[in-house]
Amino acid sequence: MADNTEKPGKGKPTRTQAGATSPATALPEGSILSAGALMPGAVGGALALGADVSGELAELAPSFGDILASIGRGVADSQTALDRGLVDTATTLSQSNITVVTDVVQELNDDGLPVPSATQLVTQNVSLINFVRPTAHQWSHVALRMDMTVGAVDNERGISVNSKTKSARATNVGLFFGFLGIGVSSFKEKSTFRSEESDFESNWAEGRVLMDALLQPRNVDGFDPPAEVSIGPQIFMALGSVQETLNSGVVTARSTDIVITVRKANGAVNPTVTIDVDPGPFDLSFATADGFTGNTTNAAGQCRITLSRNIPSPLFQRRVRGTVTATLGQIERSTTVSL
Repeated sequence: MADNTEKPGKGKPTRTQAGATSPATALPEGSILSAGALMPGAVGGALALGADVSGELAELAPSFGDILASIGRGVADSQTALDRGLVDTATTLSQSNITVVTDVVQELNDDGLPVPSATQLVTQNVSLINFVRPTAHQWSHVALRMDMTVGAVDNERGISVNSKTKSARATNVGLFFGFLGIGVSSFKEKSTFRSEESDFESNWAEGRVLMDALLQPRNVDGFDPPAEVSIGPQIFMALGSVQETLNSGVVTARSTDIVITVRKANGAVNPTVTIDVDPGPFDLSFATADGFTGNTTNAAGQCRITLSRNIPSPLFQRRVRGTVTATLGQIERSTTVSL
């Protein structure tokens, strides 16, 4: 018997949802089309990477400028506050007065011991800023750094498969061909449709701001001390020549005279005032002859002193320099003597 079965035709086209034509393939039910699948809006199965972060960057970019401007204004405002605080502190200190002891006058008895009842304290009312000086500060270094990261991921995938298969079969069996026979025919049709779609989208933005600042004392010049001008008596010192005492041709002593003249502020002579003299390393004596009255100025406003130095051995014949100071109240005059 002949089997006239009609086989399914190969090469019959099937169409996907996107309309592309591909060779007919009968997919068993439940199969997955992966690598060769097409997705809507894509070409040849490529991933749809259409992510764009330009918008995020445009929104975040001004934030760095805002932060920089805010920190700049903050540094300027804080520096202004520091300077204002310095001025306020200096003003408060200068207006606060305290009493300090400047001198201690102590009287000694004949045994060289202090007399407690005769001790005098010389005090002065001065401003507190003379002892406490405020420190000026400044921002010497301010650095700002900002790191910003913006990212986005866009992933899209789609699969759509529509397949259809047909089959037909016919069978004839007969006892006597042409007169008696049994014919069997069967038809079978199967359709499969599968659709799969997935979308994925992710975006992020992160940033970090680092600031490095250094606040330290400011190098400022202090006020120059006020010039002190005294209006009152003046002291003048006139040095005489050096006299040497010889003993067998060896110098055993040297001496010199100094005439001290005191005048009033108007230039007139200043008699009967007491002069204190610090002779330094030399011996001192006041003249009481020739019209001089010891350490009190005479009618011409003068007194004369003699400075001397003994030389006990030729080994000490080298001259010695010293400073001699004459004092009248708060007025001082100094000169250098070499004996």
